[in-house]
Amino acid sequence: MERSYKAGLLAGVSALAFGLAILPMQADAFERVQWRWDARVHTDVDFDADIDVNVDPSGIVMVEDLQISIGDIRAVSRVTNIQNNQPNADGGEVDLGQATFSFIYDGNTNLFTADNGGEVEVVAGSIDENGNIVSGVVDLGTVVVPPSGSYDALTELPSVVSAATAVANNTSITSGVSTQIHEAQVAVGFADGPIGGDSFLGLGGLQKANISALSDVSNILNATVDSSATAVANNLTVELNAATPDDAVLIMDAQQWSFADVRAVSDVRRVTLNNYTNLGALDRPIVSSVATAVGNNKSITVNVPGVGGN
Repeated sequence: MERSYKAGLLAGVSALAFGLAILPMQADAFERVQWRWDARVHTDVDFDADIDVNVDPSGIVMVEDLQISIGDIRAVSRVTNIQNNQPNADGGEVDLGQATFSFIYDGNTNLFTADNGGEVEVVAGSIDENGNIVSGVVDLGTVVVPPSGSYDALTELPSVVSAATAVANNTSITSGVSTQIHEAQVAVGFADGPIGGDSFLGLGGLQKANISALSDVSNILNATVDSSATAVANNLTVELNAATPDDAVLIMDAQQWSFADVRAVSDVRRVTLNNYTNLGALDRPIVSSVATAVGNNKSITVNVPGVGGN
């Protein structure tokens, strides 16, 4: 049953790919590649151009890539209760709080930490010979801090960074020679149950994928916050930095298809700063909260030597 279930899934995805013309060209790895490019243009503007391209690239990058993401993707980053306690500018008494300890007693004069068994020297104290565990709570008391003036935010203000990124399919290609790319990216969900609701075309019970990213930051004392959440179904980035003018040739057939709900949330709450100067001179914001949700994205860059400063 499990085998036929998976086979049905793959068959559904295959039918989806071919049914939507995601892979319209014949391509069997690199044993045989046949690409055909046809274009018909009609416009009311008179346009007469004779383009004769004859290039001799120093090399070639050829990529054939099919990415299929099935299912939900979720990324979560949570940061809370970061306390950078600073004494006030006028100085004063600072409570050091309490500390707990726990030891295993070997019956002689040695104590061993319960965590790692390391031997420590007993400086002072008493041990109950009827048991082998020594534990307790120590009050660390207080210390008096002399006046220090305010703190310079440029050198003494820390930063809290929280980032959550959820991506179904991602391709990033960087080349210095002529490049040819055959790319397809598909992001879908799959439901184990009867077809219905949000199912698409009845193909093997395909459902919407849920792609989500959450960055949650709260209760931060004396620190800047940089929070970001990014959720992407399909992303393609191509950068061609041509080594020679003849290498500035990019031929690409790229198809992206997503059947998904894409959601990104960046939530920052309760950030407090006190007793800092030069906050206005910081090269970063006190709080940065950015959420980005993208279904399909392509970024194509071609840099030609001698053009645009390159």
